[in-house]
Amino acid sequence: MSAATDHRQIKVSGNCEMCKDRIETAAKSVSGVASAEWSSETKMLHVQFDGAKTNSDAIQKAIAKVGHDTEKYKATDAVYKELPECCLYRK
Repeated sequence: MSAATDHRQIKVSGNCEMCKDRIETAAKSVSGVASAEWSSETKMLHVQFDGAKTNSDAIQKAIAKVGHDTEKYKATDAVYKELPECCLYRK
């Protein structure tokens, strides 16, 4: 019997392919995340995870920690300023 898989769409700020890699890697680093796919066009992260192991909040916190704002959590200015110039999405 497989674990129940939850699917969420989370708005995540970012610009380019480097952002995509960083956002997806951060999401996948959370225990229980099965897949993460971010679109630079829609700014939406489609994430599938085991709801018994993690939740949307934990995933969003991990993404904010690497410099990307989510609908619930903001990246710190210090981390944001370390992003490559093409990844700076705050106007």
